[in-house]
Amino acid sequence: MHVSDVSQKTDSESSFVADSLAIGMAVMLAMTVIQRGLGFFRGIWFCRLLDDAVVGQWSMAYDFITMITPVMLLGIPGTLPRYVEHYRVQGHLTPLVRRMLWVTIGLGTIFFVGIMLFPDFFGWLVFLQPQSMALVYSIGAGVVAIVIFNFVYQMVSALRQVRVASIMQFVQSVSFTVIGIAWLTFGGGLTGLVYAFIAATLIATVPGLHTLVRGWAGLPVSQDSFDALSMWRRLMPYAAALWAMNLLSNVFALSDRYMILHMMPGDDTATQAAVGQYHSGRIIPMLLISLATMISGVLMPYLAADWEAGRKEKVRENLRRILFAASGFFTAGAAVAMVMSPWFFEVILENRYAAGLQLMPMTFVFCIWVSLATIGQDYLWVAEKGKWVTVAIGVALIVNVALNYVLLPMLGLEGAVVATLVANGVMLGSLWLAMSRFGFRLDLTLLILSVLPATLLAGPWIGLACVVIACVGNVEIRGWCDEGATYLIQRLRPQPGSAA
Repeated sequence: MHVSDVSQKTDSESSFVADSLAIGMAVMLAMTVIQRGLGFFRGIWFCRLLDDAVVGQWSMAYDFITMITPVMLLGIPGTLPRYVEHYRVQGHLTPLVRRMLWVTIGLGTIFFVGIMLFPDFFGWLVFLQPQSMALVYSIGAGVVAIVIFNFVYQMVSALRQVRVASIMQFVQSVSFTVIGIAWLTFGGGLTGLVYAFIAATLIATVPGLHTLVRGWAGLPVSQDSFDALSMWRRLMPYAAALWAMNLLSNVFALSDRYMILHMMPGDDTATQAAVGQYHSGRIIPMLLISLATMISGVLMPYLAADWEAGRKEKVRENLRRILFAASGFFTAGAAVAMVMSPWFFEVILENRYAAGLQLMPMTFVFCIWVSLATIGQDYLWVAEKGKWVTVAIGVALIVNVALNYVLLPMLGLEGAVVATLVANGVMLGSLWLAMSRFGFRLDLTLLILSVLPATLLAGPWIGLACVVIACVGNVEIRGWCDEGATYLIQRLRPQPGSAA
C-alpha cells in the first residue's frame, strides 16, 4: 500500500495526537498513587461496615468480575495496544475495531446469558452458597460493565491517550469509593454494592467514549480493501498467548480463595468468613503488588529500547539493581507496616479480623515475591520469551492447588496461606531459572534479594535489620541501588524528540 492510498490530515486536523512520553508517565504515576490511596481507604471502610462473611463474598464477587473478563473474551481486546497503531497507519483501524467489537459483544453476550440461565451454578462457583439469585444476576451485569470499560480503555491506551486512560481509572476509583461507602453507610447490602461498582464503571467509561467519538472522524482512511482473514491470522497467536497468561495468572490469584471456599471444613458462612479474614490481611500487602505493576509498566518501554539498541547487558544490570532496590524497599516498608498493624487492626478494623493480622507476615512475604516477579518478567518479554512467564505461573499453580488440597483440611486458613507462600516462592524461582536460560545471570545478588522478604517471618525488626545489613553493609550493592534509582529518574525526564 502506498502512502497516497491513505487520506492524510494536516497536523491541525489530525485526531488522537499522542501524549508525550514524559507527560504520560507523570500523569499515570500521579493517578496511580491517588487511586491506590483511595482503594486502600475504600477497603478499610468496607471491612468496617461489613461483617467478615460479607467481606469474603464481596472479595469473591469483585475478583470474579474483574478477572474472568479477559479470559472470557479470549484475550482479543488485549491485542489492541499491540496492533492499533499498525492498522491506523495503514488506514484500516475502523474495520479492525468494528470486527473486534462485534466479537467482543458476541462473547460478552454468551457469558451474560449463561449466568442468567444457570444462576445456581455460578452462585455455587463464586459464593459456594449465595444468599439470593439477585446477587448472582448482579455479577452478570458487572461482567457486562467491565467488558465495556475495558474495551474503551484498551482503545484509548492503544491510541496513546495516556491522560484520558488515567482519568478513566481515576473516575472509576473515586466514583466507586463515594457511591459504595454511601450505600453501605445508609444500610445497603452486598447486591447494591455490586451495582454501585457497575455504576462507577459505566461513569468512568464516559471520558474515553467522548475522546473516541470526537477523534474518530479524523483517522486516515485507506482506499484499499481490508483483508479480514489476514488480520485474524496475525492477531490470534498473540491473543492466544495473552489468553493463556491471563487464564493461568487469574486462576493462580484466585485458587487459594476458591479452595478455602470449597474445601475448608465448615459451613458456607464459616468459609466465607475465612475468605473475609484473608482479605483483611491482604489489604496492605496488595499495595506493594500495585506499585510493582506500575514500576513494571514504566520500565518496559525503556528496557525494550535499550534491548533493541543492542545494549542487552545494560538491560540485565539495570534490572538486577532495580530488583534489589525494590526488594529492600518493599521489605522495609512491610516491616514498618507490620509494626503498626496491631493498632491498625484493633482501632481501624475494630478488632474483628484477628486471623488476618496473624497471617499478615506470610501475606507480605508472598506479595513481595509476586512484586519482584512482576518486575523481573519484563526481561523475558523484552527478550520475546514471554511464554516462559506462563510456564512459571503454571508450575506455581500446580504446586498451590496440590498444597492447598493437603494443608487446608489439616490447618484451615493458615494452611491455605502457607500453600500460597510456597507456590509463589516456586513461581519466583522458576522465573529466575527461565531468565537465566536467556542470559540473565544467577548470582549472590539475586539470591539475597529473593531471600530478603522471607526474613519478615522472623519478625519485623529482624526483617528491617536484614535490609539495613544488605543495603548499607555492602558498598557495592548500595551503589547499585543508587544507580538503579538514577536510571529510573533519567528515563522519566523529558528527552529531546521523546514525543510518542
